[in-house]
Amino acid sequence: MISIDIKNKDLFGNDAGEDENIEVLNSYYVESPDFEDFFDRSIRLSVVSARKGMGKSAMISRMTYNIQDDNDSIVIRVTGNSLLGLGSFQDQDQAYLENYWKQIICKKIILEIGKSIGFALTSDEISMVEISELEGMKSKNIIGGLISRIKVKIPLVNTELKQSFPQNLESLLQNYQDRHKSSTVWVLIDDIDAKYKDTEEYQARVGSFFSAIRSLSFDMSNLNIRASVRSDVWSNLRHLEDLDKWEQYIVEISWTKKQLRDMLANRILSYIQRNQPKSQESKLKINRDYNQLFGLVFNTPIKWRDDDKASIFDAIYSFSNKRPRWMGQLCRMSAIQTKKNNSRNKKIDLEYINQILDKYGQNRKNDLIKEHQHQFKELDKLIDSFRANNKTYTCKTLAQMFDKNFIRKRSTNSIPEIDGKAYAQLNDLGEFAYKIGLISKLHDNGKNFTHFSDDPDLFSSNENLDDEITWSVHIAYREFLNIH
Repeated sequence: MISIDIKNKDLFGNDAGEDENIEVLNSYYVESPDFEDFFDRSIRLSVVSARKGMGKSAMISRMTYNIQDDNDSIVIRVTGNSLLGLGSFQDQDQAYLENYWKQIICKKIILEIGKSIGFALTSDEISMVEISELEGMKSKNIIGGLISRIKVKIPLVNTELKQSFPQNLESLLQNYQDRHKSSTVWVLIDDIDAKYKDTEEYQARVGSFFSAIRSLSFDMSNLNIRASVRSDVWSNLRHLEDLDKWEQYIVEISWTKKQLRDMLANRILSYIQRNQPKSQESKLKINRDYNQLFGLVFNTPIKWRDDDKASIFDAIYSFSNKRPRWMGQLCRMSAIQTKKNNSRNKKIDLEYINQILDKYGQNRKNDLIKEHQHQFKELDKLIDSFRANNKTYTCKTLAQMFDKNFIRKRSTNSIPEIDGKAYAQLNDLGEFAYKIGLISKLHDNGKNFTHFSDDPDLFSSNENLDDEITWSVHIAYREFLNIH
């Protein structure tokens, strides 16, 4: 049997999908039928929506991988922050911002054309497209349209700038246009909401982006767009009138237990195939040999929730809250702890997972605050209200806990809005805790859970209001919050 260095940083993959080596990502990526529209090249516009750590950036990377070797495609990958850096987004008027986003995206394409021909077309005199020019390009090939307007503007630029142009600039542009007269331009935009705050300014800025890419992708010939957005941000934008037809273009990420199991097993297998390609273990199959793969890295089976022969993946799955990034971080932190405690132990044991849960829980709390504080300004205090309290509640006892540990300990009577709505009752706090994954419904068997993504309306149901549901603080937070 081969030996695996569990502390190797490449074993469990890169937490940031956009930073992972694209060949490595492709080697362990797990497909889902729910993602077919996003990866379908015949579909011009698609946006992936999910919570942080679910794999949005990985899908953008995967799409990049799928089309990068297509000779008839021009692939432009960019972050939202990079696009914002190409202009000044001061106005809050929706119509103005929509047109401005179109100009900025076209500017990015022009900059990529310049890079391809070996000359920087960075000047706004060349790269910024006027609204009237955009109107004149409708239904035309976007590359041909943009290059045509560049060539028209070359004689009009100031003399000093013109002196820096190569004499054959127009022929370089014409050659590029001839080579790509039938090419499809793919613009892949990741993290358009990276610095989003739930204010009117940000709603207008990000909301107008979606209006712009929908208009561009269907107005311009040979232009396809993919983008990503956090699901909580999308939920705050859906009330905007211009986005009422957007549901057909949204792809939601939701991982099953089997998919996450395959994902972890595939990361281990990919690592083996890269580092020990001639070994017998490199020929294992994730759908058949996942337990054997886990056994190369973890001490498994384990005793878990009254099951003496549970797979260690059952524990990993429980702590990861259906998020691939959390799963990778848990495994990596446990591997480091294993090495610290016992250099002779070459496998990760449940004991060492337990030892890192306090720090792991603190990281998860920080993730929640970064992801959802724009929805509730006092989220930090709301999370801490669970500290050293029960791990399970009914609707009534949860409200009582919030009243005692959150409401009565506040210095003011005013409670901030929760997810854009005025606070009305204690159950608003419980519903929000359910929405962000701090609590979940515990099933009668004590092993399975219902999360917000499974049943968004569960907290407001009569079943819950009649105290017939048991809510459990997610296991990932318990050690940090001193809940036992």
